Amino acid sequence: MVKREVHYFDSFGAQNTEQTIEAAKKAALSHGLKYVVVATASGSSGVRTAEAFKNTGMKVVVVTEYAGMAEFMEENRKKLTELEAVVITSTHAFLSPAESISKLHSGYCSENTTIKDVLRRFSQGMKVAAEIVMMATDAGAIPMGEDVISIAGTGSGADTAIVVKSCHSDDFFHKERGIEFKEIIAMPRKKKFW
Repeated sequence: MVKREVHYFDSFGAQNTEQTIEAAKKAALSHGLKYVVVATASGSSGVRTAEAFKNTGMKVVVVTEYAGMAEFMEENRKKLTELEAVVITSTHAFLSPAESISKLHSGYCSENTTIKDVLRRFSQGMKVAAEIVMMATDAGAIPMGEDVISIAGTGSGADTAIVVKSCHSDDFFHKERGIEFKEIIAMPRKKKFW
């Protein structure tokens, strides 16, 4: 049996960013992990994470919104390059052409929508944390089957951190190669649903 510290925030949001990153760093170092994946829209959370993990020997992978979804700030991209972080921009792992049908037909619900909504019951960040690990794996930035730290949030900043086994998006439910949620490091108790 292993005992670990878990951070539960009273509310979701960016005010939890520093504590989430510090808790994730502490867990990563105690686990001896090699990779941290972080979600960011503007690049701000990516920079904060890369700065926090500087000189740890861990590879920081920053996953942005897909092109046109949010404005990734060029000065943050420059800082991330200087900090030797890898930046990935791709389609969300839980987004597909099937999702666009719901925009045309009220009441349509794809399998991806169901998966997203179940993960959001933990927190919005939990959905994003799973998603960005698959995006980073699909892009080749982290290896498949590796325990990694994943950091994400609700709207902006970071309020969720987990240890998760990486997988490709098309292996999400695979019995051996699929995603495995190993540990919750931080999560908000209050949720936001869109």
